[in-house]
Amino acid sequence: MNELKEIDERIKVINDIRPFEGVYLRQINQFFKIETAYSSNAIEGNTHTLEETKVILEDGITIGGRPLKEFHEIEGYGKAYDYMFSLIKQREITQKDILRCHNLFSANIPNFIGSGEYRNIEVIISASAKKLPKAKDVPAEMEKYAQWLDKNRNALHPVMFAAEAHRRLVNIHPFTDGNGRVSRLVMNTFLYQDKLFPVSIPLIKRSDYYRVLEKNDPEEFGNFIAKIELQTIKDLMRHLHLEFAGAKS
Repeated sequence: MNELKEIDERIKVINDIRPFEGVYLRQINQFFKIETAYSSNAIEGNTHTLEETKVILEDGITIGGRPLKEFHEIEGYGKAYDYMFSLIKQREITQKDILRCHNLFSANIPNFIGSGEYRNIEVIISASAKKLPKAKDVPAEMEKYAQWLDKNRNALHPVMFAAEAHRRLVNIHPFTDGNGRVSRLVMNTFLYQDKLFPVSIPLIKRSDYYRVLEKNDPEEFGNFIAKIELQTIKDLMRHLHLEFAGAKS
């Protein structure tokens, strides 16, 4: 059973206990909010632990000895996550949503350039050979991106679509900073909208994640995300005490 097929079969089992409501829904949402906030920021070099991330998001408390910038990265991610979560009953993400997400993430980060605005300077991805669009071309590239989203939403498996939405957005690199975190939030919102679950890139897989992004192969990157999505679903099923007769966990 390949990853996409197993994802579909396992989701059928989870769907039998849907809809998640009340305290149940809040617990699941908070779990993924903390997990993705930790992993998405850790990939970018934020040094807060998972437990410290939880304290920041739930209590708003700064952690002694950590840079204030890192606190605001996590706090801002939480705000951006909440906004994107509010879109899960829709089946689209607009440019306006992406700009709003970026603004919520970055607004309070000290010395951040261009919060909620497409970049107006040229940028380079460290340790990458990718040639990014010129700043003047970003608005047109984002318009093409929006058109691609509309055209391909139903043409691809939801996991492959979400992964490709992430890959394409990173390749445009529309912002001066924060592109990775916003791209992962966009990917996870698309997964949520299709009744799947957000993926957290494990810190141990950071090198693999950057390597497969650099290769720029849609199928390979999609398969990378599918493996993580499948593991996410397996873990959630264990938490929910759900049995699956298809494949071994």
